[in-house]
Amino acid sequence: MGDSTDFWFKLDQLVAASNLKVDRPKGTSHPRYPSFVYPLDYGYLKDTHSEDGFDIDV
Repeated sequence: MGDSTDFWFKLDQLVAASNLKVDRPKGTSHPRYPSFVYPLDYGYLKDTHSEDGFDIDV
């Protein structure tokens, strides 16, 4: 296994350079599954792309 320092450094750079959008705040219910309540803020990094074609979730 390689050193993970480079990974975390690049991840920090990505987050710092992106705009965070919280679209499901802590304590709110999932829109399709109301019994699921988010224990933490849930959102995404605007103007990024993950493998599923959507913005990167955070």
